Amino acid sequence: MKINIQLGIVLLLSFFLLQIPELFAFDTLDDLVSRAVAQNLDVAKAELTIQNKAAQLKAEPAWRSSSLELTTTISDAFSTTTETSTTEGTTFGGNLVVPLTYWFALGATSTFTDEGNLTSNLSATITPLAQSNSKATIDYRSSLQTYRSTLRTAVLDFRALLRSLLVSKKEAAYREAELQAATAEYEQTQVLSTQGDASQAELLDSLVTMTQARLEYETAVAKYQTVHQSIAQYLGIDESEIPDLEQLSNSEPEISEFLLHDIMDRSTYLSINDTYVTATLDAESSQIDARTAQPKPDITLKGTLSPTAKSWSASASLKVPMDLLYWEEARIATNLAAIKEKKVQLTSQTVLQEYEQKVRELNRLLDSWKKTITAYESAKIVYKQIETLAHFGQKSRIDMLNGYADVLYSTWQVASAEKAFRDALDALSTRFVFTKTNLSNRDEKRP
Repeated sequence: MKINIQLGIVLLLSFFLLQIPELFAFDTLDDLVSRAVAQNLDVAKAELTIQNKAAQLKAEPAWRSSSLELTTTISDAFSTTTETSTTEGTTFGGNLVVPLTYWFALGATSTFTDEGNLTSNLSATITPLAQSNSKATIDYRSSLQTYRSTLRTAVLDFRALLRSLLVSKKEAAYREAELQAATAEYEQTQVLSTQGDASQAELLDSLVTMTQARLEYETAVAKYQTVHQSIAQYLGIDESEIPDLEQLSNSEPEISEFLLHDIMDRSTYLSINDTYVTATLDAESSQIDARTAQPKPDITLKGTLSPTAKSWSASASLKVPMDLLYWEEARIATNLAAIKEKKVQLTSQTVLQEYEQKVRELNRLLDSWKKTITAYESAKIVYKQIETLAHFGQKSRIDMLNGYADVLYSTWQVASAEKAFRDALDALSTRFVFTKTNLSNRDEKRP
């Protein structure tokens, strides 16, 4: 009986755990990021937009606009003597138009009466100077860039938010230690003041220091709680289900110069830059407008064959636009296209300069992180010396608290420097460059 009860409890716990798999679903930081991306509405909206543009692009071939028209005609005639109607007949008709390309189309027309008369015609229409002016491909590429950018921004922002939690946690720990040191100093000043060994001004100064330390501690705790709530909101889970980020962060590669070797090159950075891609697509759109604006005669050749009537016909038409004499619209459109192309070149130079600045900043942040590590090691050595001296009565409790606060301050600075470096590294990492191939699978597009 006891075994059955224990087995029932195990099964019951297993059932509840299966209902909340998120509790144990996060083994790495990438799991958290994937969950956040899945919950991101901007990413979902951009994904639907690109799917819509892709559908429009598939419908772009000329033959997709083929049409079939079916008609039925019933004709009556009224008698002039009796004013009664008699049905003259019923005619059925069909008209099929198949544009094979934007300059060539086939057509077929057929009519059939209830008396058995059949009439059919075949036609071919050629417009030799016609050209495709569709911008569907540009629209698709624009939506693809928007999707890539939205996805990349969501990933990088959430990774930065996770690091912000670690930094704010370190800050809150330092502020708490600082408050403890300030409180101990105030209490000591109170004792000295009652003994006449400290003035009221010194007591007031220590009170102000303690009050300021308390405010800074409360602000740090509030910041930590806000970031913690934001992460839970992005993940769509309860705050209690957020795993230990410090433990998950251990899966991140250690900071070293070798990480700088994996950053994207100039051409890759240029190809994913929103400003550059937008300028490029805008220039291509202007080139289409320039071709469209070129004045040219409208020439149409049409041939018709009637198998039932055993006859054929051919016709040609020519329409000449008046702008052919002036070329005003074409000149404006061509000049605009040239300006847009020049803008692409200038944008390319600006973006590449931005890339060089980010690379230099990344190297600077690495050096800054190394300095904070050195400062942290020094603070630990000083604190150990204080501990040793305190053991022999040469350092007070306040000295110990201040030394410990200095260590936590250095820890906070290390976390801040690491966040700054890793955020900058993510912005240049090839790992978060989403291409067309890895966008084809939803699982592959998540980091």
